Amino acid sequence: MKHAILIITTAMLMLGVSCTSSSTNENKNISPTPSLKELQHDFVNTRFQAYFHYNMCTFKNLNEEEHHGRSRGTEPASWWAPTGLDVDQWVEACKIAKMEGGWLTTKHHGGFCLWDSHFTDYDVASSQDTTDVVLAFTTAFRNAGMKVGLYYSILDYHHGVENGSTTIREVQFVKNQITELLTNYGKIDYMNFDGWSTWPTTPCFDDIDYGEILALVKSLQPECIIVNHTYESNLSHAEVPFADAAGRDYPYHPEYLRPTAASDFLEIDWWWDDNNNMRVTKSIDYLLGKLDSYNSHNSVYILNLSPNPAGMIEQSAIDTLRKLAAVWEKPADLDLGENWGYSYEPSENLAFMKPAVHSSLHPFVRDKRAYPRAEIAVDGVTEGNAMMEQTSWTLEEDSPWWRVDLGGLHPISEITIFNRTDADVEQLSDYTVSLLDPAGNVVWESIQKDFPAPSVSIPVPQKEGRFIHIQLNGHGALTLAEVIVK
Repeated sequence: MKHAILIITTAMLMLGVSCTSSSTNENKNISPTPSLKELQHDFVNTRFQAYFHYNMCTFKNLNEEEHHGRSRGTEPASWWAPTGLDVDQWVEACKIAKMEGGWLTTKHHGGFCLWDSHFTDYDVASSQDTTDVVLAFTTAFRNAGMKVGLYYSILDYHHGVENGSTTIREVQFVKNQITELLTNYGKIDYMNFDGWSTWPTTPCFDDIDYGEILALVKSLQPECIIVNHTYESNLSHAEVPFADAAGRDYPYHPEYLRPTAASDFLEIDWWWDDNNNMRVTKSIDYLLGKLDSYNSHNSVYILNLSPNPAGMIEQSAIDTLRKLAAVWEKPADLDLGENWGYSYEPSENLAFMKPAVHSSLHPFVRDKRAYPRAEIAVDGVTEGNAMMEQTSWTLEEDSPWWRVDLGGLHPISEITIFNRTDADVEQLSDYTVSLLDPAGNVVWESIQKDFPAPSVSIPVPQKEGRFIHIQLNGHGALTLAEVIVK
């Protein structure tokens, strides 16, 4: 390893120096950071963008007879050997297709990095071609006026970042690499995370806290949107929910019309693969149908193009994109949705994106990777359709409970609770709301007999506490749309 895994501070210090040296007049000219609603609006109106799955698996498929579809992190760095990397050709392919941006797999599940990372030797700097692919990609797409997205897998076989075994050191490794990507390559429009969900083969949100990653990304690039492969129709783990649809129609609840994204592949699979007769497999009618299915639900269609080992898009793919562009008309821009973004100012909720747990977890509602976890009740959205995955949800049991950790002692004046709204609204009746100190002792509590319709605000007599605990006083399932703590 090139350096010890330490928190990156140099770039932040440089940013601090830059800020303090700016004149007062320059600061007055700085535009305010767009709201999440505005960032989502800009994103959804792109309609059509490109994925570029190009990483060690490309060369795994070149070097091994049996192809498994992904790298396991055991392949030698020397396998990475592009002979004609042409990112400008990728840009041209996107322009031909009327796409408005591109997303690069900077690090997939195998852990190989397409940049010279200070925190590992498993990267391009140790390969036959030391080109910083991330730099080449971001420069080419930005110079062409296109959106720039960086895909980064949290799951990492080579570096041991896996489900249930993630250490503090590994979490810091992830944070350090995210910091590199968001510090060294200019403005990044989208940070696309994968391999991080409620699924037994990936690190889950108990292993690596989403709230911490969100805070890190926003501290480095406030306008960068987190697009996460959550398969969820809520904002508990993404600013734009994402699904690998791969041939399915719109993958979320049919009435969920907040901005989302979903991906598909143009060729036979995600990765270039000569063993499987790499070819275009999607017809123009198929692609038009998927574009309509996604776009009509306010979802951006992210179509994967698979660069070959040399580093170029196959001509057959470009020919198909040209035919598609000849018949596809980009829909008119959408107006700003009233319920997009957050339902309130997140800074006014002490519980926003704080670690939350509950007594049990209800089975998934729509997708086996998307569960109604406790943190949905602090995701900044007050809508309460449980069948749309917008609430936390326990099993039916005796005295089910939910708890959020505010991260330290805070004086509390009010707790507002938003109820489920689609069904069983009366189930949230006869429940106790408690404020606990750091040791878990009750310092204040209130028994509520009526169900919130849809919300109730409970005054707290300026008590200090660290945890908010909500518990049914009988048998049932506890569902919460949102908890706001002031």
